[in-house]
Amino acid sequence: MKRLIPTLCTALAVICAPTAQSAPKSAPKALPKAEATSKVAAAPAKRPRVGLVLGGGGARGLAHVGVLEQLERLHVPIDCIAGTSAGALIGGIYASGMPLPEIRRRLEDADWDKLIAGSPDRRNLPYLRKKDDYQNLAAMTFGVDEDGLKVPRSVVGSQLIDRFLREMTRDIYRESFNDLPIPFEAVATDLERGDMRVFKGGDLAIALRASMAVPGVFDVVSDNGRLLVDGMFVRNLPIENLKEKTPGSCAADVVIVVDVGTPMLKPDEIRTFVDVAAQAMNIATGRNVLEQRKLLAPGDVLIEPDLEGYSPASFTSVKDIIERGSAATLPLEAQLATLAVDDSAYRAWLAGIATRASESQKPYDRLEVAQTRFVPPDRVEGVITGKTPPATQEQLLERFDSLYDTGDFDSINYRLHDAGGQQVATVTPLERSVGPNYLRMGIDFKLDTYRTATISFLGNYQMTWLNRWGAQWRNDLRLGADSSLRSEIYQPIGHSPTFVVGGVWWGSSSLPLFDAEGNRLFEIGVNRRGAEVGGGYGLGRYGEFRLTAFSEHVEGEVLTGGIGVSTNAATRLYGGRAQLVIDQLDNPKWPRHGYFLRADYAAGHIKDQDDLAQLVEVDGDLAGTFGTFTVRSTARVRGSLDQRLSTVPIPYQLGGFLQVSGMQTNELTGARTALGRVMAYKQISSLLPQLGSGIYVGGSLEAGKVWNQIFTGTNTKIIPAGSAYLGVDTLLGPLYLGAGWADYNGGKWAGYLYLGYTN
Repeated sequence: MKRLIPTLCTALAVICAPTAQSAPKSAPKALPKAEATSKVAAAPAKRPRVGLVLGGGGARGLAHVGVLEQLERLHVPIDCIAGTSAGALIGGIYASGMPLPEIRRRLEDADWDKLIAGSPDRRNLPYLRKKDDYQNLAAMTFGVDEDGLKVPRSVVGSQLIDRFLREMTRDIYRESFNDLPIPFEAVATDLERGDMRVFKGGDLAIALRASMAVPGVFDVVSDNGRLLVDGMFVRNLPIENLKEKTPGSCAADVVIVVDVGTPMLKPDEIRTFVDVAAQAMNIATGRNVLEQRKLLAPGDVLIEPDLEGYSPASFTSVKDIIERGSAATLPLEAQLATLAVDDSAYRAWLAGIATRASESQKPYDRLEVAQTRFVPPDRVEGVITGKTPPATQEQLLERFDSLYDTGDFDSINYRLHDAGGQQVATVTPLERSVGPNYLRMGIDFKLDTYRTATISFLGNYQMTWLNRWGAQWRNDLRLGADSSLRSEIYQPIGHSPTFVVGGVWWGSSSLPLFDAEGNRLFEIGVNRRGAEVGGGYGLGRYGEFRLTAFSEHVEGEVLTGGIGVSTNAATRLYGGRAQLVIDQLDNPKWPRHGYFLRADYAAGHIKDQDDLAQLVEVDGDLAGTFGTFTVRSTARVRGSLDQRLSTVPIPYQLGGFLQVSGMQTNELTGARTALGRVMAYKQISSLLPQLGSGIYVGGSLEAGKVWNQIFTGTNTKIIPAGSAYLGVDTLLGPLYLGAGWADYNGGKWAGYLYLGYTN
């Protein structure tokens, strides 16, 4: 745990801060053309062997595409490429023969926010993975085992990046990358020894993934027993790789070098701990960049795009960054022209690349699945191979998506290799490094101008895969003004969607009671304990249906006020419950699209009463985004079906922020409550996906009603209300700063500061 804070600081620094170079920018110089020393296949003889060096820099590396477009326009043939990180990504794909227009289209069409966040579409997840989202648990998940607490190895899941690289590289495997349409090298860093690992052959997607594995952000890549991370630490600008004269190397006569770094942070720019960590990273990277730039010789070309205002995280500015790369070549056209060939020679060179790129990739002759640690192998193989093995990359990746959505894996990838003339794809499902037992924690608090303040600490602990059929033990703890503990055993029956469930719970909460003017009269402490057992049917990604029998004991005592009121009361409720949940919201805390429905019906007897208690809870949500605005509609009914207080063990309450805003929290109490609400909000700023989805401004129109109020026995009118708020989606949950008004007793105003999910 002592190492967690510096690790996160470093990770944030890599994403948030620019990659530095030690040498200052200077105006490019025109240098004389070098003598030709070697021949290149499909290119005219007696011209210099031209190498292209593409440096690392995160999103800034997208400028490499613009440089390549201009090199093609100027008819400059490239004989070999070396790249690091983003430079490896662009260079490797180009070297594989993918046409530049297609590269640009795919980069522009990619959902970079989703790729960098590493989160799958929530709507496709099994319901068991989604049900805890309605607690205000922090985003980070820890593991617990016999060795203690386990911390994730990365901030971002790599599955979506891995998938993107697979699609871009098209399952290209070469014993030597010299056999690609353009010879290629990628640089990575050995995490254990700190030395350089140069990929000169193998699975192209693995080489690119290793070169761009920013430590602490993306998970490390395991290759032949070595743990590999981003190559920026050892050689962010791999000039030496193309200039060295060893056998099998490029031995370029001239190199075109594209450096997408920026100067060190200035003293007045170093204001936070993130800036300090970023500068430390800049120093380490900048030193090796400076050493490599010393290798530049007369005749070499250095291109430094003007990327001021763009950070390594600016992936949403793909087009603009590419154009910056294109513009950077314009002052150097005269120098680059000395490396160009005539139109017919260049067309021949392009034709040679196209011919080699069009060679059909050998399909998988065999799929092999590596052993798993806690997920039963037959469950993994059943998804990946199934009754009919996947015949194409697309089919295989779709099955990976299904497996990844279960939540048991950090990533599912595969490695290509030749075995006895067969093309073998070895699938490596990497189970979650913190699994199979997970711990999440959280906090929520509520402050308002009625001088009400509450705070609660939350904990969620789950043990998964207790047996080969997928049994789980789930535990939820809340400590604060309202405290509770719930423990549940969930056991699927075989491999079917049917399950059995059993649970126990305990809770201690306060029930404030107000008069008609909103004055607090007294407060009742309520203690509950109960148990249930039953079964249900899973609806896959949509939700589940449950049918259970339950028994609950309820005790109440007056905590404050209430002079002359009986101080203790107890009762017992036993019966049956049916519950249906449908959850297709993309984000329950700040939904942009989707719908949600929860319908709960409980029927039972209260001890010493003959009447049947029938309790209902129905919640519905519908969200849609229109242009830049999101509209979310909510309807909710809770309480006694026949509206009698005598059949309600604990009265239902209404009031507070977004639940008749303007009123005090839980100001109205009765046998049944109803709420209708329409919220509209607009995202005014985005955050890094690792920090939250963004900053929002919005408002709500609300209407609430309470039946059979506890003191008067009367029903309220329909109470109009509304709110305006500023909200931030944070790692700790949604944070609201808002104000509300309710048309009740002449009108009520209130201000609110909330951290946590508001239903």
